[in-house]
Amino acid sequence: MFLQQAVDHYPRLAAFSFTLALPYRDSMADYRSLILRFHTEVWQRIGEYSRERQQERHNSPPTILRWMWESASAPSCRMVLLLNLDTLGKAHDESAQQAISEMLWDAWLTVTGAERNGVTNITPVILNRVGRGVFTTPFNQLTAQVKAMTVPVTLARTGVICA
Repeated sequence: MFLQQAVDHYPRLAAFSFTLALPYRDSMADYRSLILRFHTEVWQRIGEYSRERQQERHNSPPTILRWMWESASAPSCRMVLLLNLDTLGKAHDESAQQAISEMLWDAWLTVTGAERNGVTNITPVILNRVGRGVFTTPFNQLTAQVKAMTVPVTLARTGVICA
């Protein structure tokens, strides 16, 4: 349902699946706090990216960040970030995908002080309901990634980004 809401909300959806190497924490509450700080840091960085795009006179419409992650999975955690692809730029723009990867690495470094390699296996999946015949395969790929996550899976939304 959560995944379907994201797909329904944006005709072009970007999904980034990745794994976080979690530093040791004493409790699950401490892990949750760390992950939520990471979400906030990513939200701030994507907001800045969007503002920069708008200052350069590029389209960068608002987006809501949707998160799915394994909530009981230390020492690593698989996570999926869903957002409006149009906020980033063109569907197959490698520089936009690289920018998101950089934001994820830098946000994790800021939150943990650990090395940038604490975010691994970053896999972008682009879902495009507008193009003909290009939706089903990536949707099935993303669905399989989500189903492969260890339950329980936690869901969250980070507020609207608009510059």
